[in-house]
Amino acid sequence: MIAHVSKWVLPVSRPPIRDGAVLLDGDGIRAVGPAREVLSGFKGLICDHGAGAILPGLVNSHAHLEFSALAGRIPPQESWEAWLEMALSQREALAPAEIDQGILQGIEALRRNGTALVGEVSNTGASLPHLDHSPLEYHLFYECLGFNLRERLELAESFPFLAESGAAGNLQVSAAAHAPYSVSAALFRAISRWNDANSLPQTVHLGESRGERDFLATGHGFFQDLLKSRGRWLEDFQAPGPSPVAYLNELDFLGPRTLAVHGVWLDDPDCRLLAASQTWLVLCPRANRYTGAGVPPVDRLLQAGVNLALGTDSLAGNWDLNLFGEMRWLQRNFPAYPGDLWLRLGTLNGAQALGRERDLGSLEPGKKTALGFIPLAEATENFWPELFHAGAAGKFRWLV
Repeated sequence: MIAHVSKWVLPVSRPPIRDGAVLLDGDGIRAVGPAREVLSGFKGLICDHGAGAILPGLVNSHAHLEFSALAGRIPPQESWEAWLEMALSQREALAPAEIDQGILQGIEALRRNGTALVGEVSNTGASLPHLDHSPLEYHLFYECLGFNLRERLELAESFPFLAESGAAGNLQVSAAAHAPYSVSAALFRAISRWNDANSLPQTVHLGESRGERDFLATGHGFFQDLLKSRGRWLEDFQAPGPSPVAYLNELDFLGPRTLAVHGVWLDDPDCRLLAASQTWLVLCPRANRYTGAGVPPVDRLLQAGVNLALGTDSLAGNWDLNLFGEMRWLQRNFPAYPGDLWLRLGTLNGAQALGRERDLGSLEPGKKTALGFIPLAEATENFWPELFHAGAAGKFRWLV
């Protein structure tokens, strides 16, 4: 057994512990608490890390590793539509070797900056073997697109990856819907059936742009043009009418195993629907600024009681894959909320959203030894700004 000691221990599931310790026994956490209690009678190795905080590994609930090769190629945009068109054209120009190399670099960046578990969204499945051979825990969402798929369908026939070796029967692989403007009602239902069969989480981009709401209301605009240009438009399409959130609620796609992502363009009724259905909303605020999507209504979401987690999205639409950067941005822009809220969104909440709260997301006896350390100069209890700044600056260090 090994004991790790520091000025602060941040269990997440309980308040911060001053002069705390975490006792590790093999691959599991044995005890967490004040050092004077945890170390009473302990004769093993004690690692005293001094001024700083021990905290659990982070949970990045939404990433696109297959876009990592586009890092630095697309500058921040004022218009989300302009960003999307650039991202699509640049992604299609990548060679398979570039994509693979980017995935490896993305995995290394996630791990280096404290991520223990990632919710990876894949269009091709190319990231799955790399994740299998990496130190990262993962849940892979295989993203299905098909605006023009209208008949009842068997998902594995339309998307063979889900039946291939490595994915079939793998409880770390789910089907995912891309977005309400690129997935038909029939495909949404097929995705739900697939995931329901094994009680798997599912994800969907939701409320990322103003045009999404307009498209579902009228059937016209940017997404009509995009679908036509990609040969997916249906001339007899009838716009369903309600907001994207209300539309997915009508399709029974919302719920406690659904991770909606972004949620920039939501109104009060949308937030109430997400809260009532216990749907998770994954915030990616810096990515939303980078791509020109806007700013998520954090106050409105918290006041409505929506379940929230954090993600970074991709290196095609963010400055990095460092989740501390998202926490720092939230803490700076919403200073009225306690700092531990933002840490919880990037740890325990994410683990709960991905169905992994039994072994990750907090420092508790019985959970995995995924913990790290960030040095802190300040001795005050309001260490949160410094913690997030140091983490965003790359000062996280794995202890196990």
